[in-house]
Amino acid sequence: MKAWKEERSAERPSELQLISPETYIQRRNIEEEHHEATEDMEAYTDYVCESRIITVSEYEMLKSIEEIDSSEAIDAYTEELIEEGVL
Repeated sequence: MKAWKEERSAERPSELQLISPETYIQRRNIEEEHHEATEDMEAYTDYVCESRIITVSEYEMLKSIEEIDSSEAIDAYTEELIEEGVL
């Protein structure tokens, strides 16, 4: 997994793009940016975001971590402390 870096695109990019059988480009904070016309250039819009290269297995691991319900683990630990008389 590489560090996040700024990316610009003429079209709105997808949040997750498969670029090879084992590699994604993951994007976040995708924002539309408008540029006013100048003497040399017409007005235009592009998109700026943060992106990084991530393997399919790294992405799946991060997704499974996000799905863990930490409140359930806290409740079980609290119940255990009550049963032991600590709380």
